[in-house]
Amino acid sequence: MILLVEPQWVDKGLHLDVSLEKVEIEAVSDLLSQVWLNLVANAIKFTPEQGAIRVDLHAADGLAVIRVSDTGIGISTPDQERIFERFYKADKSRNRAMGGSGLGLAIAKKIVDMHGGEIEVESRIGEGTTFTVRLPLHPEHAL
Repeated sequence: MILLVEPQWVDKGLHLDVSLEKVEIEAVSDLLSQVWLNLVANAIKFTPEQGAIRVDLHAADGLAVIRVSDTGIGISTPDQERIFERFYKADKSRNRAMGGSGLGLAIAKKIVDMHGGEIEVESRIGEGTTFTVRLPLHPEHAL
C-alpha cells in the first residue's frame, strides 16, 4: 500500500521511515488493504511538505501491531473521540479543501473490529498523529 501511494508522498517531499517485521496473520487481505491504504493516504494528505511518516509493524503478545505516524497537522482531543464515526470530519474547512467523505476511518474501524482487533488514535495539534492497529495473529472467530 505504501508503494501504491508513492507518487503522492514523493510529490510532497515526505520522508518515509518503514520498519516491517515479517508477521503472518489470519485475515482477509483485501479488507485489511483498505485499512492500510486509508491510514497511509490520510498521513500523506495531512502532513505538510517535507514532513515525515513512519510505518511500523511488529508482533507482540499474540498480536500484530501496526503504527502509522505522521508529523502532520494533528487532531484535537474532542475530535479524536469522534474520528471513527461515519461522515465525521475533524476540521470541516480543511476537509472541504482536501476532499474526503468522512467514511474512511469508520470503514477502517469496522474492518479492524471484524478481525477482532482494535484501532486507536493519539494526536497533538501541530505535532502529528499516530494510528495504532492491533490485530490477533490467530482470531478466535471466522470472518
